[in-house]
Parts: sequence; C-alpha cells; structure tokens
Amino acid sequence: MFKKIGFDYIVETLDIVSKLGKKTVREVKFSRDEIFLEKEYLNLERTLTLLESKPNLYRELKRKICSLKDVSFTIERLCNGYILDDIELFEIKIFSMISQEIYEILGIEYDFLAPQNLEKVIDILDPDKIRIASFHIYSSYSIELSEIRKEIKKTKDERLYEAEVELEDDVRKVISRKLLNYNQILKSSVKRLGYLDFILAKADQVLKLGLVRPSFTERTEIKGMFNPKVLKGLAEKNKDYQKIDISLYNGVTIITGANMSGKTLTLKTLGLVQKMAQMGFYVPAQEAKLLIVDEVCILIGDLQSLENGLSSFAAEMLEVDSIIKKVKKGVKPLILIDELARTTNPQEGRALLRGVINILKKNFIESVITTHYNKVGNDVVKLRVTGIKKTEIDEGVTFENIENYIDYSLIEVEDDNVPAEALTIAKLLKIDEDIISESYKYL
Repeated sequence: MFKKIGFDYIVETLDIVSKLGKKTVREVKFSRDEIFLEKEYLNLERTLTLLESKPNLYRELKRKICSLKDVSFTIERLCNGYILDDIELFEIKIFSMISQEIYEILGIEYDFLAPQNLEKVIDILDPDKIRIASFHIYSSYSIELSEIRKEIKKTKDERLYEAEVELEDDVRKVISRKLLNYNQILKSSVKRLGYLDFILAKADQVLKLGLVRPSFTERTEIKGMFNPKVLKGLAEKNKDYQKIDISLYNGVTIITGANMSGKTLTLKTLGLVQKMAQMGFYVPAQEAKLLIVDEVCILIGDLQSLENGLSSFAAEMLEVDSIIKKVKKGVKPLILIDELARTTNPQEGRALLRGVINILKKNFIESVITTHYNKVGNDVVKLRVTGIKKTEIDEGVTFENIENYIDYSLIEVEDDNVPAEALTIAKLLKIDEDIISESYKYL
C-alpha cells in the first residue's frame, strides 16, 4: 500500500544518514494514540524551531550521526555475559565519544533530542582521558600489567608475554563487567540517536516539501492538499500543480468526474495524508484537520491476480469482502475505493456499489468512493471534479498539456448526474473523427 499512495517517496526524501536512523524509520507504526501523536508533533515543532534558530546545527549533527555505528549487537553480547574483545570495546568507545559530543551540543534545553550522558562510560574505556579515536588495554588499568610491560621493555624477555596476555584478558573482563552496569543507558543512547537522525530528517523534509502540522477533530477537513511526488514531477516539467480542498463527513462521500480529472490521485493523496498524520509526520497540505481512524483501507488499480487465476472483478470483490468483514467486527477505518465494480456490467456494478455504500453508511464509516455511475443512493455527500475549462480551450491542446485545461477542484452537488466529458476529451486529444462522430450518434 505504501507505494500505491506514494509513501515510499516520503521515506526516500528523508535525509537519513545512519543505520540507527534507518532502523527507526522501519519501526515507525501507524498509531491511533492521539497523545503519542501530539507529543511527536511537538517534538518535530521544537526541532524545527531549533534548526531555524541555529541553521548550521543540522549539518553539524548529521555529520556526527553519520559516523555512528550500530553497537546494539555488541551491547547485547555484553548483556549476555560475553567478554568484549578490543574491536568491540573500540566500537563502544567511539560510539560513546560521538554520542557525548552530541549530548553536549544539545544540552539540557533540548534533552528530548539528546542521548544519555556517557562520560562515565568513556572514562572506563579511556582511563588516561586522552580522548582519541583508538583503543588498547592501557597500562593504567592494572599495576601488575604496567610492571610486566616495563619488564618486557627492559629485558625483552619473551617468557613474560604470556603473563601479559593473561593480565590483558583479566582487564577485558573487568572492563566488560563495569560496562554492564551502563548497558541500559547505552541502549537508550542507541535508540535516542536513531530517533535524532529520524526527527532531524523529518524537520528537514517539512521545510523542503512544505508540509504542515495536522490536528485531530471529529471531521476531516483538508485545505490545499497535494501529492509531493506528483508536485515534484510536474515542477520538473515546469508545470503547475493544482492543490485541492476536501471535506469529509462520518459517512460516505462519492466523487464523480471525467477520466483524467484527478479522482484517483485525490484518493491516493487522502490515503497518504492520513497515513503520514497517524505515523507522526507533518502532512502535504496548507491545513489539515483529520479524524483518527483504526487503519486505512485503499482499493485502487487493477487487482487481477495471475498467481491465483483471479479476474480483476473477482480480486476486487475479495478485497471488498475483507474490508466489510473488518467493519462488521467494529474496525473504524478510512476506506478509499476507486471506481468500485467498474469491470462488470453497469446494472450489476451500480447495484454492488449501492450495496456497499449502504453497509458503510449504517456503520458510520468515513469512506470516499469514486465512480462513473449515477443514482448511487441518498444520504451520501456527492462531490464532482469541476472538469474541463471550456472557456479556455484553444487549438493548442495536446496530450502533454491537456491537464492545463482541467480544473481539479471539487464542488459539492445535489443531483445524481455524472460528468459527460469523455467525448470532449477524446476530441481535444484529436482522436480519429470517425470514432467521435459515430459515438455521438449513440449519445
């Protein structure tokens, strides 16, 4: 579903620079906990304020985060009683030093972003307080080790090497035991640094994509909604993107409009906005008030299953069945369906559509369905894409620029009529005149 609604593009545009950050992204869940989501929005808002007041801080923090290794496995080995080797101790030391630098940059003022104070961990791994990016078993760890090393240097007696190795092993055991006392703050720092990479990337994305903080209400109202991936594609072609406003009610909303009028894109973008909002992201709109839902169910595109030998209609019906069963179990999703039952005959298709609408109405499910069918029932909100700007059409219309002659805004209507613009669009695209003229005979 993520790819279908364009959420993959949102993830791709996050400036994640560490494995810790990537792990954090993978762990983000769709949440219906409003308190958690509001806390996440507040953190993002405070991060934006920090970056605006200290514009160079973003690069400085990202540069340090980029150098971090994921030491989670090493910490787990420590917790399981293993004695860490020099490489593992080196990894913990470097991680702790970078983490401490970030801690000191952010300080108490931004403690919601900062990792734990790891100064004591660094002291264990750097008893001489040299604070350089290296590790070995320092002589200062043990008086006996120090004396043997002095004797080896003085006498070159190779028989002492074995004793030196044994003492070094003893030191590793002591260091590992000491570090074990700090395993929880090390784990916490790993998690916090992954989150820092993630939330910095989200703040950067807000500024780059022009996203806005959503709020949660009893009714969905979105102003200036847009799809970031499509907007970028149009911008690269020096084309404008028409943002749209849409309001939903706790029931069924029907959208009608000609082909190429943006109905499917509207559904995808609605799904994207809802997903982003309930995963703690700001959303692509000028203003967004949303109803919290249990999940997003989206039915778009050809569902034909070659593996199971199912036709598009059969696969679609199974998907609809799955959604309705969830609804009957008490799930309150946002349901987005593109041209339900379009692949069967119109009479039965309309009947199926009305049947599904009635079930959704009875259960007060926020849902949006696009269709070319008329007479779909009462007590539904009917929206229509404004459509072709007939007063602006000229001879320069082509397949490449036809979207410039379409008004994608949605208007609420009372009647059951559906737009009859298919032949108009065919004419604008300069389809063979015989096709057009023959078709008009039956219109």
